[in-house]
Amino acid sequence: MPSTRAAAGAEQTVLLHGEAFARNRALYTADIAIQHAHRERAEPEVAAEAAARVLAYLPTVRSDRLMQQLTNVASALQRHTAVPAVADWLEEYRTTTATG
Repeated sequence: MPSTRAAAGAEQTVLLHGEAFARNRALYTADIAIQHAHRERAEPEVAAEAAARVLAYLPTVRSDRLMQQLTNVASALQRHTAVPAVADWLEEYRTTTATG
């Protein structure tokens, strides 16, 4: 089970990158979303918010690794579809990746 420490580490890494290294920030932010979705006490709203930040990178960052991470995020969030923020993100993900 992912730990709170891992999520905090990923969040700190994103902050340290500042505005540089968009691809790395996107990948770490995806990891944050996954960590929050898989915690023992999952935080699906927090996960969906982080996942939305990842989608915002897509106009400028496209890589196979990022697209795989987005697939991983969608998979992690799948068990939380009853949460409106998650359902909205999954719909946005499907729309964004289908047209991108």
